[in-house]
Formats: sequence, C-alpha cells, structure tokens
Amino acid sequence: MKTMWPFRRKLPEIKTIKMVKDKKEFSNELVKYGEDMANANRLDEALESFDKALEVDPQNDLAWGDRGLILDKIGRTEEALASFYKAILINPNNAITWHNKGLVLLQTRKVQESISCFDRAIDINQNYAKAWYNKARALSLLGALDSSQKCFDRAKKLDPLLYTKLRKLRK
Repeated sequence: MKTMWPFRRKLPEIKTIKMVKDKKEFSNELVKYGEDMANANRLDEALESFDKALEVDPQNDLAWGDRGLILDKIGRTEEALASFYKAILINPNNAITWHNKGLVLLQTRKVQESISCFDRAIDINQNYAKAWYNKARALSLLGALDSSQKCFDRAKKLDPLLYTKLRKLRK
C-alpha cells in the first residue's frame, strides 16, 4: 500500500482514517511523522502527532514512549514518566522504553529507580550498550565505582564507538 502522505506534507487529519486500511497502520504513520518532526527539532508538532496517534490507537506503545521523550525535552518530566509508564504497561518488553524512562529518572536524581530501569532494559537486550553505559553512570553517582567500571567496560565492548557518538550528541 502506498503511503497516504509523504514527510513534506501537512500532518493528516484524523478524519482521513477512512482512507487507510486500519487504525494501527495509521497510528504508526503518525508516529513516524512525529519522529521526523522531533528529529527536525519541531517538538510541538511532534507532540501533536504522537497525541493524534494515541487518539487513533491508545494502545500504541511507541507513541506513548516517543511522547515521553518529547515531554521530557520540553521540561514536563512528570508527564513524561506517566507516558513511559503507559508504554511499559502496553509492552513491558521494549528495552528502549525502559532505558528512556531510566534516563529521565536519572536526571531527576532517582538513581535507584533509574538503575532498575536500566537493568530491565539489559534483561530484555543484553547487548544494549547505552543501557550498560547509563547504568554505569548511575552506579558511579552512588559511589559503586567497581560495579560502575564493569558496566562501562561492557558498554565499550559492545559498542567501541559509543563514547564518540555520545560526545557528538552533547555538542
């Protein structure tokens, strides 16, 4: 099936859902559009797109997770955590959602809770280098330097370029 609207067009209205094969597909298209807007740093439009995706399919865990990321970026931390919570209720096996929730908790200095989230992400995907890296950061904040170093080493082994990538993101 041909995509109903390319990236460069305006966000479709929900009433166009009749033109699409099913709600889940349309909701996923809205998520993709929202991700494009987020990558273009058009955060209001991204949030609008994720909200519309959830109107169409309230069980779209990706929309809840992406919504959480945007809410965190615009400083609405509690709402972000609530979105991650809903995403995890729908799909408790999404390592990325657990990781992102852990990052928000780490920012708010809820270090033990963040470690639990990173652990869950690692349980789901043992090769998730960013989860190992951020678990190491959290452990270092607690003063557990030996454990922290083991996690840093594991992250570096899984993705030798991770530190370079993270440095570029921070600039």
